[in-house]
Amino acid sequence: MERAYIIGNGPSRKGVDLSKLPGKTFGCNALYRDFEPDYLLSGDAGIIKEICQSEYPKDRWCIFPDWSPIPKEYKDMMLSSFQGYEIHESDTERFDHVQIFGNEYEDLGKQVHILGVDPKWRIINMAGTDDDPEFAVNFFAGSNAMAQASIMGFEEVVLLGFDSIWNFNPDVYQNIYAGTDCYLREKETPRLGVGTDDPNSLSGSQDAQIRKVLDEFEFVRYYIDRGDGKLEPLKYDSFIR
Repeated sequence: MERAYIIGNGPSRKGVDLSKLPGKTFGCNALYRDFEPDYLLSGDAGIIKEICQSEYPKDRWCIFPDWSPIPKEYKDMMLSSFQGYEIHESDTERFDHVQIFGNEYEDLGKQVHILGVDPKWRIINMAGTDDDPEFAVNFFAGSNAMAQASIMGFEEVVLLGFDSIWNFNPDVYQNIYAGTDCYLREKETPRLGVGTDDPNSLSGSQDAQIRKVLDEFEFVRYYIDRGDGKLEPLKYDSFIR
């Protein structure tokens, strides 16, 4: 039985030798700066831009949402649907294709990113379930990676570096990349609040997203590794309030 490890970026995974994990690895966001997982996953426009500009996907698998590069001559036509957005354009002179994706931020407003890309890069679209093609839309990277591994058929899924599940502190941003590009906030994303009951909302909590995965994939055994190699079953009551 093959096991999948979902590698978050909480401080508890700092001392773990990720290269020795006994299974396929799904990494989140900036993990690629330090380690090359079997699959690197992100849904954040800023991190996706950073990953692509590094050309990491040239020969390593990535999973991104709504990935469908278009010839750049169609760029202006596509931008007509983003009226009122602040436009950010990168690397379009280097490539013949572009990927366009929009984001709405509470602090930065509406933004659309136009990124020059190579359509031959090893990037695949985030998958949904047979019944719900948008099953994990708007999920955070960690809970989305958990869903992707489950959709791929892994029967054991271990969450490593997910400190916010068992050691949540709203006043501390528990991420080993805190203070670096794309990780400049000082506090955790609110645990509860608007959208908590809807895991697919932009403000839905990671708790709700993980619970949605637990409900959908009852055949999968999920575990938490707190960085000590011991596997603790992940259940509804695993979350610290």
